Amino acid sequence: MSNQNFKDFWDEVLNNIHQEYISNNNSIEFDLWYGRINYIEDSNSELTVSFPSEFMFNQLNTKGYIQNIKDRIKVLCSMDVTIKPVYNNEILKENLNKSIESENILKKENFSNDKQEIPESNVECNTQNIPVERKKHPQLKEEYTFERFVVGENNEYAYSASVAVSKEPGKKYNPLLIYGETGLGKTHLMQSIGNFLYNNPPEGKVNPQICYTNLDNLLNEFTKSLRDKTMERFTKKYRNLDVLLIDDIQFLSKKEGLQNELFYTFEALSQKNAQMVFTCDKHISELKDVEARLISRFSQGNAVDLQSPNYETRKAILEKKSQEQGISISEEIIDLIAKSIKSNVRELEGCLNKVIGYAELTKKPLSVDLAKKLLVDNIKTGTDETVTIDTILKVVCNYYNITIADIKGTARNPKFAMPRHIAVYLSRKMTDRTFTEIAGELGGRDHTTIMNSNKKIESILQTDESMNDTIEIIKNKIRDYKKI
Repeated sequence: MSNQNFKDFWDEVLNNIHQEYISNNNSIEFDLWYGRINYIEDSNSELTVSFPSEFMFNQLNTKGYIQNIKDRIKVLCSMDVTIKPVYNNEILKENLNKSIESENILKKENFSNDKQEIPESNVECNTQNIPVERKKHPQLKEEYTFERFVVGENNEYAYSASVAVSKEPGKKYNPLLIYGETGLGKTHLMQSIGNFLYNNPPEGKVNPQICYTNLDNLLNEFTKSLRDKTMERFTKKYRNLDVLLIDDIQFLSKKEGLQNELFYTFEALSQKNAQMVFTCDKHISELKDVEARLISRFSQGNAVDLQSPNYETRKAILEKKSQEQGISISEEIIDLIAKSIKSNVRELEGCLNKVIGYAELTKKPLSVDLAKKLLVDNIKTGTDETVTIDTILKVVCNYYNITIADIKGTARNPKFAMPRHIAVYLSRKMTDRTFTEIAGELGGRDHTTIMNSNKKIESILQTDESMNDTIEIIKNKIRDYKKI
């Protein structure tokens, strides 16, 4: 420890920043960015500070928030300081175990009439007091809660924004749009918001009117109302809500009548500061055949995306799910599933349930070999787990007849830029490396640039069959390259 008490300076700086956010009626933003970082210790002029993850640290650094803290500390003590980050990834696993143990203890003690609260923690899975004993909302799944959502680099921002909405609905991030591919947790986060608000009503709302539906059901209800001439009842139902949650709005395409009704519902709910949350399989700007005025309304709040989970997050999900079901699965089998299923949380859980189901039915011990046989249809032969970014770069460069220096360079010429985007996309899909790590391998670019490259290829793949063919050809060359 140093003789200089930097802890006092740290506290004063964070308090001053907090007050500035409060005065600007923006306390949610403070909670989102600063609320989960904690001073640990200092040595000379180096401050050790904990962050939820490397991703969050990089976000704070990119936005200049880290430098802002350092500059303010210098004003107070006339010293330049450095900040050494440590990450809470390991604490995540410990918190999952504690959360499950706490729930089991409460159930045994049978506190059926009291709302017992889980203590606050600065770890992602449990950042707020959430009642264990809950009321059941008729449209929401009870298991979709924040403490059951496993947080990783791929979903941290979406999780934080969802928690912020739950704390102060209708004030910030309204509407909240959660987008990403199937099976990554969009519905889980959306319904977690609904469940939290149903059991923790905002001030002045004893029984908040919360409605969850998906676009298909909404369309059927809308059509039936037109047919039965009950549109007034339909309109009254949706325009008097406190919270509106709609899944899969990508299916609004070409539904002109429903789009028009949803626009006016949007306007009515906005005027009363009712919270709206939507999910979509792509960013709202990519939707086709949806009215511009409706796209504009969807875009006026905050859009947060979910990416495929990395290896550590996949493993944490599997461990939590097995613990919740009271089944002991060996580390080797957990590792097998986590390394084999990379893109979809739903498929990940499906494989785990298949293994657990077999164990429960046969009462036989599970081995890795047996798990491989059970999951033969799910586990792809010749997995990509040994692929390296170096291999990907070499193969992509050979395919496009360019050099490693070209692909790592800064030239924006399409001759180099497109191969660079493809290399990023394949590095994300075929390895467990984070965006930050991929950025380091590609000349030290900012990780947000890498994320944009990945999204660019994902967007092209949705409409361009030739790009799909190109990606498959390069993937096969990468796999063949490993055998050489």
